[in-house]
Amino acid sequence: MLYLTKKKLFKTLKKRKPHVEWVTFSGALVAFAFMNPDVQSTSFCFFDWIGFPFCPGEGLGHSIAFLLDGHITESFEAHLLGPFAVGVLSARIIYLWQSLWKNHNQQMEITHG
Repeated sequence: MLYLTKKKLFKTLKKRKPHVEWVTFSGALVAFAFMNPDVQSTSFCFFDWIGFPFCPGEGLGHSIAFLLDGHITESFEAHLLGPFAVGVLSARIIYLWQSLWKNHNQQMEITHG
């Protein structure tokens, strides 16, 4: 029978926690890359769900998908901040990788002297 103490559980979660953010952002960008931006589907906008006629992020996902497909003008037409969002997400992913790599190397130096 598998028995996991609280201490072991928190230790395991602590090891995985730094990876959650970059994996989520990378997964979102990959999902947008495979998305067909020409198809209108269900909106994930909270404001749409509660009945507001305007959603500030409307078209952002389509904009990102257009940009990742190489259609830059359509990307800006769908939402002006789409290319900016791709840049911010990409920069954050790179920053997280760099910090994880730096921490990994520091841990290796400590354990292997």
